Amino acid sequence: MVTIAVIVATLKALVVLSILILVIGLIKPKWVLFWMKEPSRVLVSGIALVLFMSSMTGWSHFTVKPKPKSERERTQEEINNLNLGPSVKP
Repeated sequence: MVTIAVIVATLKALVVLSILILVIGLIKPKWVLFWMKEPSRVLVSGIALVLFMSSMTGWSHFTVKPKPKSERERTQEEINNLNLGPSVKP
């Protein structure tokens, strides 16, 4: 069974890997996209960006704890009538 610690470690490794893919791909795109005849830096950047965003999203999903619900939720009417300070009338 895979534990959360293993998943978080894998996601951290994917974050580092995406940064490495970006740096190496911007210098030599052929090293990252070795199967393509004409690799582009834009494609490498897109792949690295998608990998980075997905791994950071997963990492934050497993590490950040949600805020506890407040004891008393405000109703929509209370939010609409919320006093935000003195109002200036012309």
